[in-house]
Amino acid sequence: MKFLFITFLNFLFFLSVSADELEIKEKITSILPEGAKIESIEKSEFTGIYKVFYGDVQPLYVSENGNYFIYGDMFSISSNSVTNLTNIDISIKRKELIESLDPSKLISFQSKNEKYKVTIFTDVECGYCRKLHNEIEEYNSLGITINYAAFPRSGIGTSAFTKMVGAWCSNNPQQVLTSLKQGNDPNLDFCDTQPVSKHYAVGRKIGITGTPAIISANGQLYPGYIAPAELIKLLKS
Repeated sequence: MKFLFITFLNFLFFLSVSADELEIKEKITSILPEGAKIESIEKSEFTGIYKVFYGDVQPLYVSENGNYFIYGDMFSISSNSVTNLTNIDISIKRKELIESLDPSKLISFQSKNEKYKVTIFTDVECGYCRKLHNEIEEYNSLGITINYAAFPRSGIGTSAFTKMVGAWCSNNPQQVLTSLKQGNDPNLDFCDTQPVSKHYAVGRKIGITGTPAIISANGQLYPGYIAPAELIKLLKS
């Protein structure tokens, strides 16, 4: 009898959650930009507030009746610290998006004594990307493996996009990418399986607007050029 009662309570709880989520979905969908759609609705750590993800790595925080929402940071308070819960959620989403990329479609510069791996969204026409690449051996010597994803800042179909497609489709992607970043104009190959478009779409979804954009294995974003010695400190912290 006790088991049946507990099962009944769980059933009622399931119905209430489903009703809340349905109401939230209906109301929030009506205010989203054209083309955006709700990907998931989750209970937040804040009682009565849901997290709504809709294509952005940062969620909307929505009341259980869907009448109110906040776009900003949520914090938790403990006895001696304050934690930014939104930053944690964003890092988790970034990590998921990075893991959606096929590792074999990244151009990798492997460290022989690997301690950390980072994914860097790069553009062959970006000055600071070239500066970072000129120091690739120093990053590697410190134990940092660099996996490059393509992010032509000028967009799909541009000169940078075409060059990067050529690098990713070549028989020696490392060599061609290095040559392009040195300002050379090597003979380029093209292929239908190029991943540049997908990399660019994932980068946009993550919220990248500039390069280089460095993302750690746990989803932390470090925008812009960071010197090797400084990057290893950040990764250790």
